Amino acid sequence: MKSINLLIGDPGKSNDPFGVLGLRGTYPEKKIFVRHAKQFKREPYRIVAKHFEKLHRQINFDYMILEKNFDYENVSKAFAHLPITYITTSSNLTAETRDKGVSVDKNFMIDWLQKQYKNHTIQVPSVQSVDMQELLNQRNQIVGITGPSGHVSYKAQRNRHDDLFMTELIGCNFIRLWWEELERRND
Repeated sequence: MKSINLLIGDPGKSNDPFGVLGLRGTYPEKKIFVRHAKQFKREPYRIVAKHFEKLHRQINFDYMILEKNFDYENVSKAFAHLPITYITTSSNLTAETRDKGVSVDKNFMIDWLQKQYKNHTIQVPSVQSVDMQELLNQRNQIVGITGPSGHVSYKAQRNRHDDLFMTELIGCNFIRLWWEELERRND
């Protein structure tokens, strides 16, 4: 069996937490295990970078991924000493763009994740930390909003956060693409 270990982060805005998740994907079993969840509330980026570094020494992640967002310049400075892969999120990407893996299609991945939750593909520890429970809460608080053009966008409910859910979405997309690449190689 092959496996991949990821450490993913979603840098928060001034009032949003910085979500961090550790995921392990397996193949050919096609399971995803949530191994670590942590929210940093209003902590400087350098503190989160030290957390990444500490976890990397313990687990030796194959990839460390951060969402590239509004504060990329400051985030990239704090994490400059680590081999970070930056990913953006968007909506309604073409299949070709989605398969490149540089940007995550939120709408596509939310649909994909919901199927995986139903199939129990994504496993969380039976004994859950406060932050792991927050991830589960955030999963249930994402709502679809249909705009005038009929386009659906997903957001956290009012006064709620989505940082841990977004890290799960980004990490699971990475694992999904890894599975597809392994299947292409086996054909």
